[in-house]
Amino acid sequence: MPATLEFSGQTTEITERRVIVRVGGEPFRIPQLEKWMAGGESPRQRQLVKDRGFEDSAPATRLNACSQSALADGTSVCPPALTLMIQQMTSAQSAVSAAHQEYLRFSKKLTETYAGHLEFQMALLDRTKLRSEAQRLPIESGPGNDLHSKCDLPGLSVAFDRSQCLEFAVGSIARVLGPTFAEVDRFPTRVRLPDEPLMLVDRIVSISGEPRSMQPGRIITEHDIHPGAWYLDNGRIPPCIAIESGQADLFLSGYLGIDFQTRGRAVYRLLDAVVTFHRGLPGPGEIIRYEISIERFFRQGGTWLFRFQFDGTVNGQPLLTMREGCAGFFTPDELAAGKGVMDRQLRRQATKIDKLETTFVPMETATYDERQLDALRGGDLPGCFGPLFASLNIEDPLRLPGGRMKLVDRVTNLNPQGGRYRRGVISAEADIHPDGWFLTCHFVDDRVMPGTLMYECCLHTLRIYLMRMGWVGEQKNVAWEPIPGVASRLKCRGQVIETTRVAAYEVSIKEVGFRPEP
Repeated sequence: MPATLEFSGQTTEITERRVIVRVGGEPFRIPQLEKWMAGGESPRQRQLVKDRGFEDSAPATRLNACSQSALADGTSVCPPALTLMIQQMTSAQSAVSAAHQEYLRFSKKLTETYAGHLEFQMALLDRTKLRSEAQRLPIESGPGNDLHSKCDLPGLSVAFDRSQCLEFAVGSIARVLGPTFAEVDRFPTRVRLPDEPLMLVDRIVSISGEPRSMQPGRIITEHDIHPGAWYLDNGRIPPCIAIESGQADLFLSGYLGIDFQTRGRAVYRLLDAVVTFHRGLPGPGEIIRYEISIERFFRQGGTWLFRFQFDGTVNGQPLLTMREGCAGFFTPDELAAGKGVMDRQLRRQATKIDKLETTFVPMETATYDERQLDALRGGDLPGCFGPLFASLNIEDPLRLPGGRMKLVDRVTNLNPQGGRYRRGVISAEADIHPDGWFLTCHFVDDRVMPGTLMYECCLHTLRIYLMRMGWVGEQKNVAWEPIPGVASRLKCRGQVIETTRVAAYEVSIKEVGFRPEP
């Protein structure tokens, strides 16, 4: 509604003006027009206002016209209170404009991020396939074969199938993870899965984490134990293969972006792990599922490392756990400078005296050559250990593994009173050949013996010692297995590569006994 102002005996009617102010900038303060009219300015300025009566031929631009109008002598005709209001409105508009520009920049960046994620997810969807009947794992009837492939569940899909895992092992990383990883294919080396026969990831069920983020992530994989598998040991998966099948920390570290940090100048090496088995070893027809987590990446000097762990289950029941896992990426110079696990004087702890006799034949210092160990692989105990074993009533004794799992070529020392704990020691060797199967497949661009296979070499060496103690039996009745609940700490510091000629192993006996105890 119109407002009427009275001053100097005259009355002026002012038509209402509405001012809309956008949010932002300095707080808006309503100008005190009455104070200005009552004498807040010079008499000449008040007279000019009276004479002009706030006439406005262009109401839509009234504020701008007022702020720019002036007398011939340069004196402003715009009241200070109104000038302050204009300044506040201008500041508010500037703040709104700046905020809008920042929003546009943020929106553009967010859109680009979404586009990249969508591209990756679409690539996953394109590669995802439902498992067909042809992909199902053959199941044989028999003891321990009551578990079935997860493929039997209708409509279950996977993130990456076996062929894609093989592509990751020997081919293009970009063809598996998408075009944002194309640069990795130009690096001289990159983190990979092993090639056949050590590529043990039959499928990647799911993967989570931000690609190329170097942040924590998680991957779920499965390994199928097929009848007649090359690694079976008396119808069971060996400990080293059960551990090695949880190898997808390699895939996960690549997915999370480690190659963009190392750029092919450093290669993967396992350093530490604590492995505990929780049940007997599974056999053909069973599937091991691994849930693998990378907890964090970190740097030590210029070296990238990460900590990880996994749980292996069969039909939802715990098979093994790996904790305190640590792996790193090392340059050739760093690897060449490695001295392996340094020998240190361990405190010799007193061990329990056996309640029962654990040595069933007389023991003596001995050595065994390759021919004698081959006799053990063929089930010929006297051919290795001599006439003491000739009278045993065993038709088909449990053997030392052969084929690809021939991991010990000779025993250089067996001493029943030696070792760190004076309970016995055995030393053995394995010949390393540049074209050895475990070198050519692990990995195609960085040949090195798996740490898990070195662990198995130690287990085979221990097995020879126990067999010499008389711990033998029919294959159908006995098996070599880790004791459930007992943790094994693995430390890998040296490396076995193509130029290595001999790998040596030494096992000291600390305690021998029977379980379950009375």
